[in-house]
Order: sequence, then C-alpha cells, then structure tokens
Amino acid sequence: MLWRALKDVENGFYIDVGANDPIVESVTKAFYERGWRGINIEPLSSHCHDLMRDRPDDINLQCAAGEFRSEIELWEADVRGWATASQHVIEKHQGDGHQGIFHKVPVLTLAEICTTYASSRDIHFLKIDVEGFEKSVIAGMDFSSFRPWIIVIEATEPNSTAENYQEWETDILSSRYLFSYADGLNRFYVAQERSDLLQSLKYPPNVFDDFIRSAHLNSELRAQQAEAKVQQAEAKVQQAEAKVQQAEAKVQQAEENVQQAEIMAQNAQVALMAVHDSASWKLTAPFRKAVNVIRNLCRSSGRNE
Repeated sequence: MLWRALKDVENGFYIDVGANDPIVESVTKAFYERGWRGINIEPLSSHCHDLMRDRPDDINLQCAAGEFRSEIELWEADVRGWATASQHVIEKHQGDGHQGIFHKVPVLTLAEICTTYASSRDIHFLKIDVEGFEKSVIAGMDFSSFRPWIIVIEATEPNSTAENYQEWETDILSSRYLFSYADGLNRFYVAQERSDLLQSLKYPPNVFDDFIRSAHLNSELRAQQAEAKVQQAEAKVQQAEAKVQQAEAKVQQAEENVQQAEIMAQNAQVALMAVHDSASWKLTAPFRKAVNVIRNLCRSSGRNE
C-alpha cells in the first residue's frame, strides 16, 4: 500500500518506530533496497545490531520513543516482535504462559528525534508498531512541525484482532490527518495537505499492484536453493562416476597388461621347448653333461683344499 502511494518518490525518507528485524516482516526493507533511507528506532540491542549491520546507511537508534525523555523497563518476550513497555500487554502475555526478561532502555521523544535527524527534509511515511505503547509515542511527536505524508499505526491489541485505535486516533485526526485505509492490523492516515494520496489508498492490494506475498517469495527461494543443492549433488555423482570410469579403465589396462605378459611367457616357454626339441640341443647334450661333471669335480676339490 505504501509503495503504491509513494512509488514515484525518489530517494525518499521514512521513520520506523519499533523497527524490529531489518529483513523479516520489515516494512522498510523494500524501500531501502530502492534507494530510500530513514530512521530506525529499536530498543532491543539484538535487533539494533542487526539493523546496524544490514542498514548501514540508515540512522539506527537503540532507544524507545515516548511522551517524555526518560527510561523505561522494556519487556522482551519469548516471541520476536512482542517486546513492549505496556504493563497491560505484559500481563496478558504472561497470563498466556509466555516468558520474558526486562531491559532498562532510554526513551526519546519522536519530536526531538525529528529535530536532530529530520529537521530539513520531508518525511514520506511514519510507521509506529510498539505493542500497545502507541499513544505515548504519538504524544511525544510535534505534528505541527513535522508532517509525515503518511502515518501507519498498528491498530489492534498485540496478537489480536481487538481494535484499540480509539485510545489515540483523536490525537492523529486533530493534528490535521485524514483516515484513509485499514488492513485489519494497521490504520493509514494521510496529511491533509497531501490529500492527493488518498486515491492511491482507496482499494486494498489487488492484481494491478503486481505484488507477491513474502511467504510465496520465500518458498520460491527455498525451492531454488533445493534445486541448487540437487544440481550440486548430481555434479558430485557425475564426478564420482567419472572417477569410477577412470578406475575401470585402469583395471582394464592392467588386465590387458597381464594378458600380454601371459602371452609373452607362453611364447617364451614355447620357444624354450622348441630349443629343447632341436637337433643341436640333443647333439650337445653329452658336452653339457661333461661340463657339469667338471664343475662338480672342481667344486669338490676346492672344498677338500
């Protein structure tokens, strides 16, 4: 929905409050890959380190956003994306059997973050997903000074279809924003001065958006990886078959060499038998016997001496 409304913006700028993972279920990844840059606000050190690694050209802030500059106890749940500072949400998750640990994290207001990092530029969209802490984030923003073109806010209780936007929507509407679209999880608002964007947010994602779901893309990637592994395995089998063929060729050559040696031995034996059967061999037999007698006599005399 954001891409449909903002696809004509080049090198745009976003603010992602509760950025979480830089890849998995990231709202900003597609924009970053297309040359956009922005501010990622993420209090958990693990996710913030991942953002710094994968989004080096973004501004990555390890903090929470709230109504006042302070510190809060953030509960990191055993489910990715459920980290929250809302006591109500924490108690609900714990009541469902989930475990977590607390981290003390700094809190900055969205207004001071914008003053420091976005004072002289358009903010094309602001996304807020903070697991029940949305009202405090909104209270810390100065919408008279900083005017995101589109605001996207998670509008249901965590892991639930129960709507909770009534807690903070009046603050958004009174800041001269117009409700434009709801997708069942988030609500979209457009700045009054950017009302031309309302038309692009009129309909849900459809065939004219030419999109695919990330689950489908991931399935295709896994299929490609599996196919690549099969091709690698086939290549190894072909290499093994080639080695077997080479070994068989060597064995065959060795067998041929043995056969040739046997033929040569047979030929030599035939030649020897032919010599023994010859007239000259028979005629010289007495001389050979005499020579042998003389040799034996010589050897005997040598031993006696």
